[in-house]
Amino acid sequence: LAKVRAMLRIVALQQDIHEAHRQLKELSTLDGLTGIPNRRHFDEVLDREWRRAMRQGDELAILMCDIDFFKLYNDTFGHQAGDECLCKVAQALTSTMDRGGDLLARYGGEEFVAVLPGTSLSGASHVAAQMRKAVNDLALEHPGSPVGHVTASFGVASAVAMPETNPQDIVGAADRALYKAKNAGRNRVFQTSSLDPE
Repeated sequence: LAKVRAMLRIVALQQDIHEAHRQLKELSTLDGLTGIPNRRHFDEVLDREWRRAMRQGDELAILMCDIDFFKLYNDTFGHQAGDECLCKVAQALTSTMDRGGDLLARYGGEEFVAVLPGTSLSGASHVAAQMRKAVNDLALEHPGSPVGHVTASFGVASAVAMPETNPQDIVGAADRALYKAKNAGRNRVFQTSSLDPE
């Protein structure tokens, strides 16, 4: 009986260790504020999906999002309200993601990023348009914005994964498209199919 009890204790401890390991792994991949995947997890998924797209000769799209005039929002309402805004925007963006293989992550600060495997430029732009509308529909008051509420700008890039390119090329292309969207007046979607810096 003593041996059986000892073995049962060992099995119970092993199960506790496995559960603790699972929870730690989950915590290491999630953004502490918004609860969505973090930059580290995005980088891992992007690398994996890029290699898969290369094997299959498939397209892969990246979508970058930046909350417009977010510094002014923080200056007006304070950092706690800014954190609440980030959480609401993250939820709005997530609500538009309906395919299992797609991933939305917090990229840093007020930036979000999505990886959309097997998605064309027009398909990714459609997702970005839905996301832009979801953020607009939140109608979060923002006196520092020309439209009076929180909006977001989006940059979209899509490419067929090739051996001579790497996943950071497409992230850079989406970032450049985002920069153009912001320069053109914000609260809009810009797209590019070119991975080359302009």
